[in-house]
Amino acid sequence: MVREKDTLSPPLEAYGRLAAPSLFFLVVIYYEELFLKIYCFHTLAPEWAVFTFLFTLPVALLLGLLCGGVTPRWGRVLLPLCTALASLWIGTQVVYYHLFKAFMSLFSLTKMAMVAQSFGEMAVGNVLSNWFPILMMVVPTVLSFVCRARLVPDTGPDAVRGRRPRWAAMAAAAQLAAMGLVLLCGGGRLSLRYIYYRAATPELEVRSFGVFTQTQLEIKRVLFGIQPDELLAANEPAPDKAPPDLEPTVPPGEAPPPPDYSVFAPETVPGCHTLPIDFDALIANEEDEGLKQAHQWFSQREPTPENLWTGYFEGKNLIWIVAEGFSTLAMDPQRTPTLWKLSHQGFVFDNFYTPLWGLSTSDGEYVTTTGLIPKPGVWSYSLSSDNHMPFALGNQLRKKGYSTFAFHNYLYNYYDRDKSHPNMGYDYYALGRGLELESADAFPPSDLEMMEKIVPMFVNEDRFAVYCLTVSGHLTYTLDTNAMSVRHWDEVAGLPYSEEALCYLACQMELELAMESLISQLEAAGKLDDTVIVLSADHYPYGLTDEQYSELLGHEVDPVFEIFQNTLILWSGDMEGTAVHVNKFCSSLDVMPTLSNLFGLRYDSRLIMGSDILSAADPLVIFANYSFINEAGYYNSITDQFTCWDGTEPAPEEVSEMVAEVQNRVAYSGTILDCDYYRLILNQAGLAAPG
Repeated sequence: MVREKDTLSPPLEAYGRLAAPSLFFLVVIYYEELFLKIYCFHTLAPEWAVFTFLFTLPVALLLGLLCGGVTPRWGRVLLPLCTALASLWIGTQVVYYHLFKAFMSLFSLTKMAMVAQSFGEMAVGNVLSNWFPILMMVVPTVLSFVCRARLVPDTGPDAVRGRRPRWAAMAAAAQLAAMGLVLLCGGGRLSLRYIYYRAATPELEVRSFGVFTQTQLEIKRVLFGIQPDELLAANEPAPDKAPPDLEPTVPPGEAPPPPDYSVFAPETVPGCHTLPIDFDALIANEEDEGLKQAHQWFSQREPTPENLWTGYFEGKNLIWIVAEGFSTLAMDPQRTPTLWKLSHQGFVFDNFYTPLWGLSTSDGEYVTTTGLIPKPGVWSYSLSSDNHMPFALGNQLRKKGYSTFAFHNYLYNYYDRDKSHPNMGYDYYALGRGLELESADAFPPSDLEMMEKIVPMFVNEDRFAVYCLTVSGHLTYTLDTNAMSVRHWDEVAGLPYSEEALCYLACQMELELAMESLISQLEAAGKLDDTVIVLSADHYPYGLTDEQYSELLGHEVDPVFEIFQNTLILWSGDMEGTAVHVNKFCSSLDVMPTLSNLFGLRYDSRLIMGSDILSAADPLVIFANYSFINEAGYYNSITDQFTCWDGTEPAPEEVSEMVAEVQNRVAYSGTILDCDYYRLILNQAGLAAPG
């Protein structure tokens, strides 16, 4: 009997020792992946379930090999440890998405000490409020500990020694088989094949393939960049007709007739915003194929033309504000008269959007101030600190003799702003770096106190350019956690909304007081008529649930497009009483080139992913999941459906070209960041930085 056992059982015993933990990991990880999809996205498409299973299989096989291919003692330690780590990573993504409407990147983990120091208490509160998904992730870890002896039996590792390479090969084969099946799924404009092999869309990657596959794709992007699309976007005009579900932010009854632009704007000689870059020479002399491809793409882009507004604000002062969590819904003519006036005078953008990117505030700043799309998986603004940023308004206006300042009423080094903002051409002040606020002892600090402190620092300069990031509108929106909500609670308490919605409106009251103070101080100094004020959000208030946001909106919000619709304030004192309505679809990506045009600055519009809103350039509003709006219609990447404004059916090849244009703007924004492209191209072209 002993001899029979020794001769017959080892193969089965060996494979069983590897199969048991592998099967356990397959069940656990697949269960957690499906739970995340249902909990975060409230839906589960069959293809998502299938491909998540296929890509979970190789991960489970490798973890099974790790735990089953060692001694029983170590295997029983590794099994619950690996289960805990896998559950922690997926559970963290559930909580992170619930808080930030985005998924945590591996790069962010390297900065966790900074995040924990600032928002540790908030994170604990969010974990406690998400006890149910956390519990669902804890259960597998407990089971792994209880069942570890049965999943990793007492047989020694010698029994599996010869099977380890085969098991690893089986995991590799499973991975290759899953990747091969994805290659067959090329139907549609943003197909599963396109999402896996080309696009940079963390949300769609998690939906389609799961968290672990998204992490693998993120590592690939960080190491090797984003693959551009060989197709070029079509630039044919299309009817300018808004669909019923994307109505302008200003009701038609309140909008005046289209203005005569020539009343306000000076006469200019039409031209294009370009620099004398010899792309042909750059292409001919470039040995790196990736950079050569970038030169070719940029050279083929249509430059943005100048217009009647070019140089309209030349020589004026600038105060540029990115407001934390600001939304159109925070404004009211009685509660917030200053914000209301500024948003309904000057330039009024009826179809402006603030898309949400992966790193919320930091990415929102990066998009607004650079006109570039952030690279998924990294802190783009932080990484830009070592790059040449010649088109940044701080650098541009400083060369024209402006005194340039940047202010933030929070920690000076959060998101590495102490590196990125000076690199953009500003003298930077924040908490811990030249700015002291009494309200800093609570969170969030006061926008009003910041404005009262900083305006005297620049208002007497001959010409000044100021960039300011506020914080009073920061989540979370509860009376227990938001000092500004407590401060202004009495002003909103009678409104018919939930506590969270009321707390949001209350904390935004501090921004209203800050803007009122700013206007008053500029007027007292005699600088109001000669100063341009720009204000937009870093992102919509994602600290509110869709249901709470719908309360303020008055109907159920469309989470694909409508939730990102917002207000851009662009106003100067000498435009008071004047409203120039702009119906063009636009976004925060377009703010920087629009200001560059208005201030008469030299830049190359082919090297910017946004465009001057006031020009004849075709509109394109890009969202993080590759949904977009353009002059022809709007595309929902989740449903892979393009809807034309005029109700016609689009040609598939035209939509493919539109998706390719989005992909290329994302990919080449990554090239600009990764390769310090501005420095490279200006040096090779023999050009000094524009000024």
